[in-house]
Amino acid sequence: MSNPIKTWFFELIEDAIGSKAMKQFIKEEQDKKNPESNKKPKQD
Repeated sequence: MSNPIKTWFFELIEDAIGSKAMKQFIKEEQDKKNPESNKKPKQD
């Protein structure tokens, strides 16, 4: 994230909800962009 406003915004959200939830959000966003990297079958 090279945009300083975007970086600040995400840091603000991270402070509000916690870093663990923010890391999960970022991981999910990356999985949406790269569906090939998420080809593991879901277990019920």
